[in-house]
Amino acid sequence: MNSEERKRVKVHVSKDDIKAGLGKLGLKKGDSVGVHSSLSSFGYVEDGADTVIDALLEVVGEEGNIVMPTHSANLLEVQRTPEEIAMGVAWLYKILPYNPEETPCTTGTIPETFRRRKGAVRGSHPSHSIAAIGPKAEELVEGWHQLLELDGYILLIGVGLNVCTAMHLAEKRVQFPQHILKKITAPKEFVEKYPETEWEWDIGPYPDFAKMEEPCLKKGIMKTVKVGEGTLKLVRLRELIDLYTEYLTKNPDLFYE
Repeated sequence: MNSEERKRVKVHVSKDDIKAGLGKLGLKKGDSVGVHSSLSSFGYVEDGADTVIDALLEVVGEEGNIVMPTHSANLLEVQRTPEEIAMGVAWLYKILPYNPEETPCTTGTIPETFRRRKGAVRGSHPSHSIAAIGPKAEELVEGWHQLLELDGYILLIGVGLNVCTAMHLAEKRVQFPQHILKKITAPKEFVEKYPETEWEWDIGPYPDFAKMEEPCLKKGIMKTVKVGEGTLKLVRLRELIDLYTEYLTKNPDLFYE
């Protein structure tokens, strides 16, 4: 099937469709929102990623802020030793040179298009950068904690909470039991061998953020709307982190199986 045939069979989505959906969720001028996205989830979007970005910018206006993860494609996978695998090292990458203006991102077509936009600011983190447009862009690219301080939102476009890296903020509020810490804490010698300024790695099970979607919906803090073939979900980051902290404190094993 060629591109023209795909256009004919897919649901067509316009900028006005997206703006209407965002309005139903309650997003408005002056809001700050972190966006995780899948362009293909809509169906066929007229003029592609730029249409989605234009819709977001028009809804929050010049006084609002849009934030997107722009994790870098500058990672070289390194084979883990049997000892590292036994230790629970999930992955190991060497971070190659990073240029905020040139290094592509791996988080999708919308963020890749967004980071190239005039006025976009991209953070300095070599592997997990954030890009932003708006009056608070310079602060927001320092980390998701800045969006939390602005009492901003998280918008999920055709994706779930499993990709919402801002949820790591809750972990700083929780005193994990020893059996969890043992799973996710790297030995000192490993950290010294692979400093996080030069290496990307993770130890133990990655928290299953997706398990918080049902509680968010039940509590009524997450709103959803259908646009084209995709589902958009909006949640205030503060409410998400508060609820996740509560669940994480009560039953951390649920998320670190």
